[in-house]
Amino acid sequence: MPIAGEWAKIRSTITYQGFVTINRDTYEEPNGAVTDWDVITGRDSAATLAFTPSASHVVLFEQFRVGPEKALLELPGGYLNNNNNEPPTDAALRELREETGYHSESAFYAGSEWWAANSSRRKHLVIAANASKTYEATWDESESGHVRLLPVSELIDLLVSGELTDAGLACRGLTALARSNPDTEVLAALRDRVRQLLVA
Repeated sequence: MPIAGEWAKIRSTITYQGFVTINRDTYEEPNGAVTDWDVITGRDSAATLAFTPSASHVVLFEQFRVGPEKALLELPGGYLNNNNNEPPTDAALRELREETGYHSESAFYAGSEWWAANSSRRKHLVIAANASKTYEATWDESESGHVRLLPVSELIDLLVSGELTDAGLACRGLTALARSNPDTEVLAALRDRVRQLLVA
């Protein structure tokens, strides 16, 4: 059976450059066929699944999304700042602060996943404990919405509802935290709470 390493890229050209960039990549496949593929490129993104003190609520950002054409409850997040090689954890916590005004000193980096099969971008996730409202939100010109606090008892139902764009990312991140051995009491306590949520 052919393996990915036998695919040979012949060329890559930019076909669209806007909020996202789309490349047309031409490959020679293992069987000799030459095919074109649309690949979404650009900056990686980072999101935060932020729990309030005592893990009673999760901080979400409700905003209108042009794809579904409706407002969605989502994890606060956005692009990494490539100008200063921003680490994913810093980006996720910055986006949490900018979109919601919430801040946390206890963060668990839960890894990253591919944005899609036809994309070179990665989506990173940070899980934050003891997040509290410390700042005023500072939205970009294209941002508007509402900060929502979801009772933690409703989190799993939201994630499996199909109405959250980063549900898979959040589920993978919760599993990573549940399997981890955090080096702080705060994150260990959150891990234990997450284990209870996943079992329930």
